[in-house]
Amino acid sequence: MSAPDRDPGRSLGRYRDRMIGLFLLAAALFNPPLLGLFGVEGRILGVPALYVWVFGLWAAVIALAALAGRTR
Repeated sequence: MSAPDRDPGRSLGRYRDRMIGLFLLAAALFNPPLLGLFGVEGRILGVPALYVWVFGLWAAVIALAALAGRTR
């Protein structure tokens, strides 16, 4: 018995939907009003909180894009 063929159009659509969702999430998280919450004088391990937030989100978005791009 052979494995069922995958529908390439369906997987491309799911990939596109995931990337659009990831873009919208990143746009909301990098929005200036939300960034203003972390623009305080506080520090996390000696690094300003805003820098930790921005670079942490950046790394998370890259990791989520890598996961969304994986094929099963």
